[in-house]
Amino acid sequence: MTDIVFPIGATVACALLAVLIANRIWPTLQFWPTPGDGTRQSYVFWPLFRGLNVLCFVSAFVDRAPFLGLAAWCRAIAAMVLLAALALFAYSFRVLGRDNSYCAADGLVTGGIYQWTRNPQNAMLIVVYGALAVLADSLSAFVLCTAMMAVYHLMVLAEEPWLEGIYGEPYRAYCRAVPRYFNWRRAWLELSGRGRHESGSLGL
Repeated sequence: MTDIVFPIGATVACALLAVLIANRIWPTLQFWPTPGDGTRQSYVFWPLFRGLNVLCFVSAFVDRAPFLGLAAWCRAIAAMVLLAALALFAYSFRVLGRDNSYCAADGLVTGGIYQWTRNPQNAMLIVVYGALAVLADSLSAFVLCTAMMAVYHLMVLAEEPWLEGIYGEPYRAYCRAVPRYFNWRRAWLELSGRGRHESGSLGL
C-alpha cells in the first residue's frame, strides 16, 4: 500500500508546493487566497491541498516501517501533542469563524488566542503534522508531513500582504505586537506576572 500512497503523495506535494511558490513569486496568480469558489485557482488549489492533508494521515497509518526507531514513550508524547494541537486548532477555528478562516473579510480578530499568535490555526496544524510524523516514525510520513508543514507556512506568507491590503494600519499594528506563530515573549511576561500590563500597552 505504501508503494502506491507515497508516490501519489509525493507528486501531490510537489505540485502543491510548486503552486504556492509560484504564488509567492507572482501574487497576481491568486492561488492562495483564492478569488473564490468556482474559480480556476480554487479548482487547482483545493484538490491538491485537501488531497495532501488526507494522504499524510493515510501514509502514517499504512507505512509501518520504522525510520528513526523512536521509543514508544516518544511516540506517545507525540500522540498527546497531536491531540492537544488539534483541540487548539478547533478552538481557534471557532474564534475566527468559518468564513474568515477561508479568507473572507469579516473583520480583524486580535483577541483571545490571537493575542498569542497571528496564525493559531496554521501554527497548530504545523505542530499536528510534526507530531504525526514522529508518531508514525516512517520515512513516507516524515517526507509528506514536512511538505504539509511547508505548505501551511507558504499559505501564511501569502495571506499576510492580502490581509494588509484589506485591513491596512490596524493589521500592521497587530503584526508589530504579535508574532507570526508563537508569542514566546508574551508567555514569559505572563509567567513573570507582567503580562496584563503589557497587553494593555499593546491595546490587545
